[in-house]
Amino acid sequence: MSSDEPEARDPAKRAPEAPDRREPPPADHGPSLEQRLARATARAARQEELFHELIERCPFGIYIVDADFTIASMNHRSQDGAFRNVRPLIGRPFAEAMRILWPEEVAQEIIGHFRDTLDTGVPFYSRAFYRPRQDVPGTEGYEWELQRTRLPDGRFGVICYYYDSTELRRAQQQIADDQRRLRLMVEELNHRVKNTLAIVQSLALQTFREVEGAGAARSAFEGRLQALSHAHDVLTRVHWRAADLGEIVATAATACGVEGRVSASGPPVALQPRTAVTMAMALHELVTNAIKYGALARDGGEILVAWSVTEDPPRRLLWRWEERGGPPVHPPARRGFGTRMLERALAGELNGRVRMDFRPEGLVCTIDTPLGGELLPAGPGPDAAPL
Repeated sequence: MSSDEPEARDPAKRAPEAPDRREPPPADHGPSLEQRLARATARAARQEELFHELIERCPFGIYIVDADFTIASMNHRSQDGAFRNVRPLIGRPFAEAMRILWPEEVAQEIIGHFRDTLDTGVPFYSRAFYRPRQDVPGTEGYEWELQRTRLPDGRFGVICYYYDSTELRRAQQQIADDQRRLRLMVEELNHRVKNTLAIVQSLALQTFREVEGAGAARSAFEGRLQALSHAHDVLTRVHWRAADLGEIVATAATACGVEGRVSASGPPVALQPRTAVTMAMALHELVTNAIKYGALARDGGEILVAWSVTEDPPRRLLWRWEERGGPPVHPPARRGFGTRMLERALAGELNGRVRMDFRPEGLVCTIDTPLGGELLPAGPGPDAAPL
């Protein structure tokens, strides 16, 4: 090999490469501390704005009385509501504001509740506050609540939440007044009905006295008139809204002095006034018939009255009158007033079916009628028991 040729390089004898002295790129650690702090501050500020907006826009008045018993804070609903005639508000002694708004007795009552909650921490609730105002004519009502809380200065204060219920209280007062007037009208109506029935009874007695052999007719007429009067008594007790079927049965038995021999069972069923009167008249006919010819004409005879309400729609009332222990029964040769009332008047009034079954062992009367319109269910009832 000539000396002029370059010498072949041995790969194993290559010079080491110089180290790369460039700085590596910085690692990505997210937002800086300053950025996170700024974001947290912004969120806190927005939360405070939202809380302030919530307090200002809520439909309740809210204010705070501090440990020195001065008004420390109040939302606009309260400033424009109960405290509308008190200016300035913030920093004003609470007792002074109360005496502007309410008479002294009422102001003392309110101040006492605030002091008690501030001293003891026991919440206070008022649901029926309705008092005359001091600053304006008229009476106003509020539902309010007191809670003790710790204020920024470290001391306790009282938060009051209140709602103006003036219109509700006025409506309730109007309803109560209307109900009182209605009761007076019903009492006056009942008084006039009683007077009318007494006049009818007097006229009937004078008329029957002049007719020979009319004693039985007179007694029957008087009994029916008394049944009508007793039905009015039942309706009077419920202010002519609805009468309980069980009470009507009991009244019919008691009026004839046989309450110990009539057992009744069934759920409460309320009858509208017109139906209640017809039912009372029909029961009177059944009881008097049983006394004369049926189970009550013999010692040991009894009457079982029971009713139930079907569950499957359309719901129906199933009513049953059963006489036991009386003399043998024979179907009547003709339909009397009582039978006609039951089979025609009562069936028509109830829009149902009435069946009179003159069995030898005793009369059975059944009523099957829709439970609706004139009839109103009223819940579970008692077991069978003598009246």
